[in-house]
Amino acid sequence: MSEPPVLRWQVHLMKRQPERLPVLVLVLVGVPILGAWLMGHWIFGVAALWMLWSATADFFIPIRYEADAEKVRQRGWSPRVMRRDKAKRVVWGEEGVLLSPFAQPTRLNAFRGIFLWYGDHREQVEALVHTYCAHALSDTKPKKKRRAKTVAAKS
Repeated sequence: MSEPPVLRWQVHLMKRQPERLPVLVLVLVGVPILGAWLMGHWIFGVAALWMLWSATADFFIPIRYEADAEKVRQRGWSPRVMRRDKAKRVVWGEEGVLLSPFAQPTRLNAFRGIFLWYGDHREQVEALVHTYCAHALSDTKPKKKRRAKTVAAKS
């Protein structure tokens, strides 16, 4: 049996959105210095730098993706893996697509889902999602809550 093809691509957000670079560098340098100065100890500056770097590292470091018939893998500062059969909902965007393990919208999408940036491979990524995540493509609308009908007794 032949193995299904593996799609690999890379997205470097800093190259795609260079207008954000000066602000992020200013924040990454300024906030830790300000935090250390205001709190009176250098350890607070190091903690602020670590927290900010953890939040913005995927902007500076290229994100590499690898997708096949079984799973999608994101490699970078915050690596993630999602098996295609775990995707319950697909949310299309202009810059990428979100594969969510939840059938309904939830705040946990950012932590449990995987966002696939298109980069220069929009058609291939869309084809991959249509092929391997077809079970999640149906529009899942939130269930409407039933309102209890109250019958007002007329006296």
